[in-house]
Amino acid sequence: MNKKDIIYTLLAMIISSSIFFVGYTRAQEPIELYRVYLKGETIGYINNKKLLEEYIDKEQVELKEKYKVDKVYLPNDLDIIKEVTFNKNVSTEKEIYEKIKDKAPFTINGYTITIKGMENVGNQENVGNEENEVEEIPDQIIYVLDKDIFTNSLKNTVLVFISEQDYNNFINKTQPEIKDVGSIIEDIYIKNQITITEGRISTEEKIFTSVDELNKYLLFGTTKEQKKYKVKEGDSISDIAFKNKLSVEEFLIANPDFTSENNLLYEGQLVNLGLINPLFKLVEEDHVVEIQNQKYETKIEYDETMLTGYERVKQNGVNGTVKITKKVQKVNGEIVSAVITKKEVLKASVPKIIVKGSKVLPDVGNVGLWAWPTAKPYCITSPFGWRWGKMHNALDISCSGYGSPIYAANNGTVEVAASKWPNGNYIVINHNNGYYTIYAHLASIKVVAGQTVSMGDVIGTMGHSGYATGTHLHFGIAVGFPDRGGTYYNPMSFY
Repeated sequence: MNKKDIIYTLLAMIISSSIFFVGYTRAQEPIELYRVYLKGETIGYINNKKLLEEYIDKEQVELKEKYKVDKVYLPNDLDIIKEVTFNKNVSTEKEIYEKIKDKAPFTINGYTITIKGMENVGNQENVGNEENEVEEIPDQIIYVLDKDIFTNSLKNTVLVFISEQDYNNFINKTQPEIKDVGSIIEDIYIKNQITITEGRISTEEKIFTSVDELNKYLLFGTTKEQKKYKVKEGDSISDIAFKNKLSVEEFLIANPDFTSENNLLYEGQLVNLGLINPLFKLVEEDHVVEIQNQKYETKIEYDETMLTGYERVKQNGVNGTVKITKKVQKVNGEIVSAVITKKEVLKASVPKIIVKGSKVLPDVGNVGLWAWPTAKPYCITSPFGWRWGKMHNALDISCSGYGSPIYAANNGTVEVAASKWPNGNYIVINHNNGYYTIYAHLASIKVVAGQTVSMGDVIGTMGHSGYATGTHLHFGIAVGFPDRGGTYYNPMSFY
């Protein structure tokens, strides 16, 4: 090879090497792509994020028809990040769609409503049961397409506990003035904090699209069909409610077609037995003025000159009347607090006085004759019977105020004078005739175990110790020791 050929050969090699390096360098130039992550894992690269969004929206016709929406969006678990990469392996919108359509739910525009949970204290059920605990209600999350669905449903649920006329009068400030007796609503509010946030909702969630369905969920805490009962001959609303662990008020709420426990039923009629479990606490605060009949008290005097078993009426009793003003607080239609702020005696009652022959202080109760356990006037804030699916086996008596006297309902021997959860400070009296009485949530105790008490003796003061939301007396009457096999009876049947 001559010198000229060698030069040409070297030039050819240099040119070839230059072409190789130039080509290699161009092949490694980075480009802008979108990396697609599903639940944190890469599933591919795409050129255009908007084209993928449009493709998903076009393909999800079924979701659009189901929820009656115009647009469907990416899943919440899908992230699309722009990056500069050397990767040339780009997927089509269809390829990415096929990878995610069965693995992650798509989203639609809507509203997330959060109802903040709280402690559920409510009424003092089953006092005496040491296993009674405060229930923690968790946050409730509700999804709707239109926030008007929630606001309309919330109003409908509120009107379950407050009449529409009273509600509208309160909202419009058109409540009639109290001239003699009556009541007005001073405030209505929901105790729970409620937040409404607009955003993308996963179609995997339960999304409420109708007011009626959400009404049911807000009131019963479920969308499941409620238990039904077929009316039998002779049934009454109060009988059906009691046999199925409902109060009459709860029965009427679950069956809005009925307006009173006195409404007639017909054989074969289907009624709802759903146990209401509202997802929020609606507070109603009322100003009430009313006239109460004040039943006369019966007092017993003992004459040691008379033989035991003999008695005479020294003075006949006369009922009185009193006009009271009170503040009443209700939660979801149930009275939880009542306090008398003003009292005017219109006609004083006159006690009935019975003189009995006896030489010693009796410790045996007078069957058929019972003294009222609180000062008068008073309010019954929770009667004996079923409430919220639990048996309230006593009366809750309020209005006489914190520290007011509590009286022994009959002669007897103090069996218990102690403090424990959930009763708080409480007393049990054995009347030595088969009957026992229990007095719970006291502010103070004035007697000791083993002490003999006479009907009308002050044994304690009204309070709210233990598992109680407001000042009141939990008063029960049982045959046999309470909560040790004794059977409770409605105290009102003894008066």
